[in-house]
Amino acid sequence: MSGTFDKKSSGAARRQARLEKELKAKRKSRIIAISVITVLAVFLIGALFLNSRFARRTLPAITIGGRGFSAAEFDYFYRTASYEYIDLYTSQLGEYAYDYLPAAQYPPYTTQINQMTGEPWSETFIELAIDNMTNLVQKYNAAIAAGFVMSDDDRAKMESDIDMIRMQAGAYEGATFESYLQAAFGPNMNETLFRKISEMVSIANVYNNQVRESFSFTAAELAAYYDENKDTLDIYAHRFFLVRPETVSREDYLTDDEYDAALEEALDATRALADQIAAEIESEDDFIMAAREYDETLFEDDESTLREYPGAWLGSNYGPWLMESDRQYGDITTAESTSGTYVVFFVSRDSNDYRMTEMRQMLFMRPAVSAEDYAEGVDDPEYLSDFELADTEARERAEAILDLFVRGGPTEEAFLMIMTGNTDDSTEGGFYDRISKDLSGEMKLVAEIEEWMFDPARQYGDYELIRTQDYGYHLVFFMGYGERYCDYVAENKLRDDAHKEWSEGLEPVDVAERWAFILASL
Repeated sequence: MSGTFDKKSSGAARRQARLEKELKAKRKSRIIAISVITVLAVFLIGALFLNSRFARRTLPAITIGGRGFSAAEFDYFYRTASYEYIDLYTSQLGEYAYDYLPAAQYPPYTTQINQMTGEPWSETFIELAIDNMTNLVQKYNAAIAAGFVMSDDDRAKMESDIDMIRMQAGAYEGATFESYLQAAFGPNMNETLFRKISEMVSIANVYNNQVRESFSFTAAELAAYYDENKDTLDIYAHRFFLVRPETVSREDYLTDDEYDAALEEALDATRALADQIAAEIESEDDFIMAAREYDETLFEDDESTLREYPGAWLGSNYGPWLMESDRQYGDITTAESTSGTYVVFFVSRDSNDYRMTEMRQMLFMRPAVSAEDYAEGVDDPEYLSDFELADTEARERAEAILDLFVRGGPTEEAFLMIMTGNTDDSTEGGFYDRISKDLSGEMKLVAEIEEWMFDPARQYGDYELIRTQDYGYHLVFFMGYGERYCDYVAENKLRDDAHKEWSEGLEPVDVAERWAFILASL
């Protein structure tokens, strides 16, 4: 029996063992299932947290100089950097800028490749953003260390800037201030963050400008600096246009050598044509006509080829030629470039040795009439009639105020009293100072007013009603002369140099990207 018992005992044991094994397997699978569910739940909660606006607005994504910036704050600097970069290129290159820029005008964290660096455009803008933030933190830290506090006027200016953005938001139907900020600076921006950034930027900028203005220089230092750098500071009036080669397509050639040879042949033909054009020019009027014959649309306006640039703005193609000391009015040259050959006409060189002027003005703008709204543009008879009516309306307003001004005694006090409610100029008191002839000056006048303002016979108290093609009628009151423009230019350059030295000497700051930096691009 024992044998039978032993056999039965063995089978029971095996069944028991199998049962325990199955139960153990079930317990294990249940544990695994629970673990997986737990992990998934934790992951889901984490993902929801990471994608929450709270996380993006609060978790430090990058730390610079001990100051943490959230992903939402970094988005502000990223987008601002992209706007500034694109605006700079388009202002300098016009429509050609988009040959180099990303396809979208204001790209988010794009994977489009920057052909100049070979990296995604997002990397370019991230680097610019971090550079700008680093510079900001350095100056902000310096301001705090110096105990700097914004004045009531500076704080009011900051609030005014914020209110201006609020007004811009109101111009869009259905937009709120916050939705406008999010459209401009990222989907996680809000007014609280925007104000925080605005205050930091304002403190840094006001302090930075205060430091810059603190540098001063003697008259001898100004004169010496200008004389030493006159080639780059003088203003060069000149005319130019670019003769472009015929388009050469790589697809039309079997090898790179054949393509390069065709390109060089096209450039040779362009050089020959430019030299031929230059040889036939005997006067400035000839130059204007030659440019128009080359491209009637681009050079339709007589002034389209004229430039007045400081030497520092001139490139290496024909800049050195313009700067030669024996250059005379009417000199002509051609200058090669990788995109064609320039034809250049020298007009004048100005040493900036004149006094800047000051004025008050009342502006009477003619009602807007756009030639683009008429079938034949500027030649459309209906446009010409409507423009004349608008011009007459502005002139009659201006003449009525001029008569009132003269009858009451044409003084500055009378000018200011009459101005209230009678001018389209929003500048306080209609006052403009530091007016120069230079395109790079603080205030560049339209040609009609500039000619009157810089008449050598001009004296304080002179006034004139001046018509301008672009705006309407200007009642101008001459306020007198300021400092010499050459001294002003030299002072600004010296101040820039001193300020740059100060900036480069600021306490360096460390930059550390935190794990939450990935949220900036989500």
